[in-house]
Amino acid sequence: MTSLKKALQLSENLLTALCVGAFAIMFVLGIATVVFRFIIESSLAFPDEVIRYLFVWMIFLGSAVAFRRKMHASIGILVANLPVTVRRYAILGSTLASGIFFGLILWSGYLLTARTVPQISPALEISMAWVYAAIPVGMAFLVIYALELFYLQWIAPDKDLLAEDL
Repeated sequence: MTSLKKALQLSENLLTALCVGAFAIMFVLGIATVVFRFIIESSLAFPDEVIRYLFVWMIFLGSAVAFRRKMHASIGILVANLPVTVRRYAILGSTLASGIFFGLILWSGYLLTARTVPQISPALEISMAWVYAAIPVGMAFLVIYALELFYLQWIAPDKDLLAEDL
């Protein structure tokens, strides 16, 4: 279990680094776009597209990181006031429903990505599948993290179910 936990932590660190890198590139390209448009008075064609595509990837990968860190919005007060046995089923049911939802989006995202392979982006002239692949990749991480969370919630004692460090 320790090696699996390390692998999951490594994946979260990698996703975080990718998100930070994407944001840094987006920032630099945004500044370059402004400089070229208003100072040099020559417009660049590709930065807007790169920024948009990196933003899509950052959102899907960042969602997985936020899920693993339990940073998504939830209504904790409602669950905290449930009886202990009902609380366990509510928490497990919520995590299971989330995992199923992520799995359905993963499958639909895969089908969408497969359909967009022949489409070419206007400025970069790359397959749009590279952009749409953010959906199944991000959802795959969300499914994995939901399975991890479900397992941790399953084995947790009742008093620790609502703990932040679960």
